[in-house]
Amino acid sequence: MTRNFLRLGDTVKARGGVRSGKRGVVVATAAGRTKVRFNGTSGTRWVRSSNLSSTGSGSLPWILPVKAALVLFLVVPGLRFVVVHLWTHGGLDGFATALGNQMGQAALAWGHLITTDPVGALLHLGFLGVVSRLMHW
Repeated sequence: MTRNFLRLGDTVKARGGVRSGKRGVVVATAAGRTKVRFNGTSGTRWVRSSNLSSTGSGSLPWILPVKAALVLFLVVPGLRFVVVHLWTHGGLDGFATALGNQMGQAALAWGHLITTDPVGALLHLGFLGVVSRLMHW
């Protein structure tokens, strides 16, 4: 199976070139080239992505449940906001204003967090970075 898009951790097999037939793991990708750590070698080598075929995903089995939990973590608060607004207002009347107010309050809360607890804010941003990275794994 050949894919045009390889992800970090994918297991690949080289086709053509010096390393033909060798298996390896994708460690980086950039502009149609893929950096691969081939089995039996100590280093990595840049290879044209067209010279690689995927032999299956190297993704760990726990990634799918983690992604599902992250989606719930990100989606549930938004759904809760919509449900509470519908319940209290009986419809979507004023929804855009309420959403804008909440976004403004969230921005103010971030400003307050950064000024009162910069370490906590950095930890929170680091967590969001990890979440972002896991969602693109």
